[in-house]
Amino acid sequence: MADVMGSAAVVRAIIEAREAGDLDACLDLVAADSLDQGHRATRDDWRRKWELMRVGSPDMRITTEHSVESGEWVANRYTVRGTHTGDFFGQPPTGKPFEVNGIDMVRVRNGQVTEHWVVADPFGAAQGDATHRRAS
Repeated sequence: MADVMGSAAVVRAIIEAREAGDLDACLDLVAADSLDQGHRATRDDWRRKWELMRVGSPDMRITTEHSVESGEWVANRYTVRGTHTGDFFGQPPTGKPFEVNGIDMVRVRNGQVTEHWVVADPFGAAQGDATHRRAS
């Protein structure tokens, strides 16, 4: 039997593959039927979400600041940085750099994400904060 990655390793692998533009590798680490924010999500749903994120910010990078793993669950505090060049979750593009802080919890079973919950800064407020921080 092959070794199965732990919860934190799966999340790191998804982030790295997504930033490299390899959505197929990401989707291999997501269960065919999962929950995202309490809603049923297929792999196609995940692909669409990640593609929209890339359209909204092609240079987007995620930095995991802290990660705590407990069994099937991993909690992450992270910072998302990029340039807002396209529609980003309904927000029209500004062309400005942004920084969003968030916390998520991810459940991983048998090496695949089965559940995802996230709380993040409002995009507009965080964007203003990042612009201010960069100007200082």
